[in-house]
Amino acid sequence: MLARTGVEPGSLAAHISAFSIMRSAATIGPSPLLPRHVAVIGAAGGLGQGVLRVCRAEGIEFTAILRSRPERITNVAGRSRVVVVESLADGAALTDAFSGTDAVLTALGVTAATRDRSALLSANMATVKESMIAAGVDRIIVINTLLTSLPGTPTSRLMRFFSWMPGNMGRGATEQQAVVDAIGKGVFASLRWTLVRAAVNSRGSAERPVASADWPGALNSWSPV
Repeated sequence: MLARTGVEPGSLAAHISAFSIMRSAATIGPSPLLPRHVAVIGAAGGLGQGVLRVCRAEGIEFTAILRSRPERITNVAGRSRVVVVESLADGAALTDAFSGTDAVLTALGVTAATRDRSALLSANMATVKESMIAAGVDRIIVINTLLTSLPGTPTSRLMRFFSWMPGNMGRGATEQQAVVDAIGKGVFASLRWTLVRAAVNSRGSAERPVASADWPGALNSWSPV
């Protein structure tokens, strides 16, 4: 199941490589439990690139979604593709990018270049949802790399502390908490959603996702982070 691993925060390559443990040694090609094609929003970032590496290793086709410079995504084989979506408010572009996929993963962070609402997931979650529905996709996995509270619960003291910090750390904490708050208010209620906190605990990879719309029971996940 999609879960957190016991690697230290910052060891991105280590925790991303943990996706591969889901592959059955007796299976050639993608496991029947894994999607055939995923859309990755934020594919050019460190986490997004890690997800793409896992997709290649597992034989999962991908649509890499990024705002600019598509040349940053290499080794695009089969029906995988790279799509430039300059704004997350562009529902038509997102619908096209999501077309033909089985799930959407968000691997978005806040960087020095993230200066307008069009780049923020928190500001465009309704558009993402509507575009997924229009494309016939109902599963989304939101990867969150900070210790946010569970959806529908008050912001933790730790997150308030991070939010007060200057620079990208504070902005990133504020953004990730805003995403969780929106999920708690039901923005993705019509989708099967899973919220994952990546690489921030030491209790092992068997831990369940932080939260899921229909957990337990449904296969909300395709590999651990």
